[in-house]
Amino acid sequence: MATRCHVATPRSRRGRGQKRSSALTVQRRLWLISRFVRGPATPAELIADARRTFDSSIYPPNALVALRHDFNALRNEFLCTIERQPDGRYALTDFGRLTLLNLPDEELEALAFLTSLFSEGSWPNGLQVRSLLDHVIALLPPERRANLRQQQNMDIELPQSSATVDPQLLSRLRRNLRRHALRFLYRSTFSQEPEAHRVAPVRLLMRDGHTYLEAYCYSSPHQATVGRYIPYRVDRIIPDSLHVERRVLPPELPPRKVWSLRYWLSPQVARNRDVALWFPNSAVTYHPDGSAEIVAQTSDLWQAEQILLRYREHCRVLEPDELVAMIRQTIERMRAVYAE
Repeated sequence: MATRCHVATPRSRRGRGQKRSSALTVQRRLWLISRFVRGPATPAELIADARRTFDSSIYPPNALVALRHDFNALRNEFLCTIERQPDGRYALTDFGRLTLLNLPDEELEALAFLTSLFSEGSWPNGLQVRSLLDHVIALLPPERRANLRQQQNMDIELPQSSATVDPQLLSRLRRNLRRHALRFLYRSTFSQEPEAHRVAPVRLLMRDGHTYLEAYCYSSPHQATVGRYIPYRVDRIIPDSLHVERRVLPPELPPRKVWSLRYWLSPQVARNRDVALWFPNSAVTYHPDGSAEIVAQTSDLWQAEQILLRYREHCRVLEPDELVAMIRQTIERMRAVYAE
């Protein structure tokens, strides 16, 4: 009886060790796939990342040999394409049989829409979004990728900016939103020379094909902009002039000025009772003659003017008086332009 126990014990331990070693190897190889999704890497980087993710025992002392075996296994068992680049890094260029993201038709259509939306244009983070979509598409089986191309049947018409946004400038702005005051030189439409501005950055937004930095203006050459929230076009900020102040911004910035807005739309625009609600807290009253009256709020009279002028003769602004005056001035200037 003792002899049988003595023989059975090492055999049982050896079996468990083999199972554990095999499971770790499979886990390590699947981890390599996910690591390659993040981007190319050198063998040393792959081994170091694996040991940080698991522990030092994930690769044996002869780690380079084991990594080479992992590459061969992924190539042979899953038909993955792993290629060495000129800089010495390795990249996964085809997932082979590991294209397991088999989306349903509805989600494939949504993916096609996003691909079309970010196929061109100066979107903030546009390159990163397209890279993300490429990673998702690479995980689709070949037949679903073919279906994706067939799904791209929606044209999206958006204005395109003729200027590009400096990606490093955009990154610096994003890191300091609501954190640090900024100083920069700005190419304003009111001056032929760059102007110095000092602001508290609040948010980045995309509007009419341009990327804007919305910021509270502390100082500028124009007294009318000081103490107000101003949308600065990012492509007009001179990148090398951007200076980040060390002092942290207070947790609460000054409140925005908000105007009550009231305007009338003609029956030609409103009779179908499907008018667009452009502004916060909008409420619509439809009249028997087919016209409509909208009350809302806005914190940007300039943008409100741009929106409401799109209705041309089919819109009349009733409040606030400041916006009525702005539109009258604009109409007079347009009349002078077309009188020539």
